[in-house]
Amino acid sequence: MSSAVSSPVNPSGRPPRPWALALLPCLALCLPLLLRPVAATLTADATPSYLPSLGATYARRAFDPTFREDIRRIQPKYVLIGDSMLGSRIDPRHLSYVIKQQAWWVMQPGTGPAYWYLALKNVVLGANVRPKVVFVFFRDFNMTDVMFRLDDQFRWSVDTVAGPIEPELDRAVARRLEGTWYRVPRALDAVYGYRPVREAADQALRRWPPRLLAGPAHAETLQSHLNTIFALDKLRPALAADIASGDGELGDFHRMLPRSILPDFIALARANGVTLCLVRVQRRPGPDGPPPQSTILQRYVADLRTYVERSGALFHDDTGDPDYPLDWYTDGDHMAGRHRQRYTELFAQKLADVFR
Repeated sequence: MSSAVSSPVNPSGRPPRPWALALLPCLALCLPLLLRPVAATLTADATPSYLPSLGATYARRAFDPTFREDIRRIQPKYVLIGDSMLGSRIDPRHLSYVIKQQAWWVMQPGTGPAYWYLALKNVVLGANVRPKVVFVFFRDFNMTDVMFRLDDQFRWSVDTVAGPIEPELDRAVARRLEGTWYRVPRALDAVYGYRPVREAADQALRRWPPRLLAGPAHAETLQSHLNTIFALDKLRPALAADIASGDGELGDFHRMLPRSILPDFIALARANGVTLCLVRVQRRPGPDGPPPQSTILQRYVADLRTYVERSGALFHDDTGDPDYPLDWYTDGDHMAGRHRQRYTELFAQKLADVFR
């Protein structure tokens, strides 16, 4: 018995027309253009974001000129940048006294490499000051984790050192979030303007649980109450640190480097005749000595040091230094304030060649 392969039935009896086949992809490309007027309506009165990779619009805090004016007034030869790891270790006035040269800092707790990079760009260099050395204090994987402290909880501090547009930082964020093909979604957004629509939908979904639980009239009150309950100042001091372990992708230096702001950081300093010195602080040690370091962390730090020094910058690591015992620490990786002057003196001694 013979069998025949059946052909699709064409009810009209006419062969398909080529223009009809081309119509579907054309519609697929053109219909999303309807998002553009929706996006224009959503962003009509909104402030454009200086980091569009995180959102097309953003109600930001104003630039704070305080640190910049301090730098302009003091004209320091040495500048220190960092978060509370710096703040709990260094006394900048005492450092100036010890080294007999002007030193100052840009120190903001709860910050990360995005803030530190903009502090160099817009605060130090923005004050038309070219210090001899800029020190950046960090922990473990921070320098290649551009998203560290760049979330909604900490973004406000980045606002205070950001300009109207920050293309280098935005590219680093895009590379981190979207990979090496980040230009593709950027091009699609330029054509279709879909990001504001996506962000509006995301915000609507975020508002839905409080509205469901408390009703439209009390949703904002509930959300504000929850934010107050879980604010950082309500948390008790903890021995544990507040950064990731690095067992995942953070520990792969060569993967994270092109997705970070570190190459731009080093290039910015070099282009302005400033020596950059990265200072890795010691994490909280144990009763018997330095903090444990995984094989991944040791390899990461070795790769980081090699890259930094080959790029013409300096690298200093406190880890394993017996001068910083456990009884110097308070919560997490912070040092007790009573040891700040002594740490400052040791810092000047250990980097004496840099301060000459």
